[in-house]
Amino acid sequence: MHKITYRQGRFFRDDAPLFIVAADYQYYRDRRDHWADRLDKLKAAEVNTITFYIPWRHHLQVDPAGRRSYDFTGETKDSRDVVTFMKRIAERGMYLIAKPGPFVHSELNIGGLPDVSSPSFNPEITVCRTHDGKPFTWDYDQAELPSPFDPTFDDRVREWFSAVRPMLLPHLGDDGPLIALQLNDETVYCTANSPPWAYGYDAYSVGYFRQLLTERYGDIDAYNRLHGTTFANFDEISPPVLPADDDPKPGPKRPADLLALTDWAMFGWRMRRDLYARYVDYLDIKLPYLTNYAGITPPIVENVPGQEIVENASPYDPVYADWWFAHNRIDTDADVYEYGMISWLGVAAYDMGVFNRYINTARRAPGINMEENWGFAKLYDERSKHPIIPFFQTLASVAGGATGYVIFVGVSTDYWDETLDRVTKLQCPTFPSDAPIDAHGNCRPMYDTARLVNGFFARHGSDFLAARLEADCTYLLYADFAAVSSWVPDANHWHLDGYDIPRCGYEGLEPFAIAMQQAGYVFDMTELDALSLDRLLDQRSVTLHSAFFMAESAQNKLARYVEAGKKLLISGQLPDRTETFAPCTRLKDAVLAHDGRNVTYRRENLFTTGGIVPALDAAGIKPNVTYSDGGRAFVYRGERDYFIFFFNFDRDGTHEKVVNFHGHTLHLTVGSKTSGVVRITDNKIVDYAIKAANEVEQIIDTVTLTYNDQKLTVTGDGAMGS
Repeated sequence: MHKITYRQGRFFRDDAPLFIVAADYQYYRDRRDHWADRLDKLKAAEVNTITFYIPWRHHLQVDPAGRRSYDFTGETKDSRDVVTFMKRIAERGMYLIAKPGPFVHSELNIGGLPDVSSPSFNPEITVCRTHDGKPFTWDYDQAELPSPFDPTFDDRVREWFSAVRPMLLPHLGDDGPLIALQLNDETVYCTANSPPWAYGYDAYSVGYFRQLLTERYGDIDAYNRLHGTTFANFDEISPPVLPADDDPKPGPKRPADLLALTDWAMFGWRMRRDLYARYVDYLDIKLPYLTNYAGITPPIVENVPGQEIVENASPYDPVYADWWFAHNRIDTDADVYEYGMISWLGVAAYDMGVFNRYINTARRAPGINMEENWGFAKLYDERSKHPIIPFFQTLASVAGGATGYVIFVGVSTDYWDETLDRVTKLQCPTFPSDAPIDAHGNCRPMYDTARLVNGFFARHGSDFLAARLEADCTYLLYADFAAVSSWVPDANHWHLDGYDIPRCGYEGLEPFAIAMQQAGYVFDMTELDALSLDRLLDQRSVTLHSAFFMAESAQNKLARYVEAGKKLLISGQLPDRTETFAPCTRLKDAVLAHDGRNVTYRRENLFTTGGIVPALDAAGIKPNVTYSDGGRAFVYRGERDYFIFFFNFDRDGTHEKVVNFHGHTLHLTVGSKTSGVVRITDNKIVDYAIKAANEVEQIIDTVTLTYNDQKLTVTGDGAMGS
């Protein structure tokens, strides 16, 4: 018997890392008598784990008298028999990751919530509201979403988890098959990358905000003194809202105004964290709880039937990364859940910006890519129906740091009615349009591509997870800077003379990450507040763009890092006060005392001016990997191994490329959008998985790998070890 554990963003089977090769199978959209066949085909494609939502609205039964019950065995409809579905997975020796919501998205009505939980159908439930007082609605059916703090809704959630729990418990054990759970979807109602004014303005949520203010400041006098206000009590305080369109001077106008923005960011973060912790308590199952954080990118365009597509509609779009960092405090919350990413970011092979965002999202923290688009072509970009697109993107997420991936979804289905999903069939008769296995059980070309990449990680996943991508520099995320930056898209929204706009993601992490990738450097990112001094001292070098305020604890931590002789690259205004604007120059004094030695300080922005790479070079930090123009390469190093991921962005033609890594050279002849992963062990290529057939362009290229005296050739798609 094996023991399954989870630590540092990875599953382990006994003491060996376990690479998760998963497929999502939405049993509730398919016939029960299809399940065994589809699961057999997924296992034959080297899938070792099945992920699945358990939609609340699908299993809840309400009789004419209003009494609620739950069908998990298919008594009312065969597709509700999740008990048998889980049994079929376990019989095949595959692992289970269950996702019981309560909100699951999955293109379902109200995101999988039952009608009785929506204010649109139940007047007892309080609606969640946006900053302008409008109801917060679900895009797919315009149903109103409930305030997550509404007591009636919360009682129903507790009831739902109490019903789900006994059905999951039989699958617990040291060796699984249930190895993890996921609650919610992209945090609260898919808002992982939504702006801070998007929701949370209903009475119950604002009441929770005021409770947090009381905890933070203690009494109203302390609050007033720091904020420059005259409130009689915390109940008089309202959250910040967007300025009016005709406001001649929008945005903060005095330093004290910034506190209100950081207060609200604290609420946005705590709302996500505390609700997750509450639901973990309700479900009460001792397993890793994974998340599926949306990519560090603006919400992408979905082709939802009946919805008008609006792009670049807001002047605040540039600061989307700061929305993300202000509210999603991954490192701080590591005691509650484990990081997992999703990557509905666009088409990475045809958009370098999308590729960069894949890498940024995967570099955020180790964890599983919980949803990779394998076949949602009608809902997103039509090119996604071609196998080259998910192959390229799956490899990108793993190259960036994902410790496994989920083919989302493995099977197309056509068995649901309007009570479950009234929108999707307006767009396509199956869900999704182009999964690896079609609704009739046929294996498409997408299936062969999935088997190609899955097979590589089935053979080498454990050794790959034992290798490391060695970071040259760590970008320090500071949530208070992101909180302020979220409301300040440009200088027109800033009226604090003598003070620069704090930046974290925008004009910070984003240009930093691009410059690092272009030069072959590897970067990490982490929250400064959550980073212990010991872990900070372990970093090869750290960098950030500073502002005029920073908590004394953070200043002291960085000052001690500098005084220990470690390398700091910092730009912007050095802080001379704390986050509540009390005088403090601890970091400023340390930086000025060490500038030119182990510290590089520039008043101008190191990242927007292109100064970070020259600064690293001048500090004696050289990249371990370089790659020819027109591509990217990532190299993981183990005791005897190198795993080389390469991506070519040239659209057509044959190109000679070189990857230089740790004193070695791999020569490549590649074609249109070629990507692949190569394993070198004991100085010899022992395996690869390469895709050189570009179905978008209808091109089949030949790839040549030359390493020392080895020369290997593959035409189209291939794996050496298959």
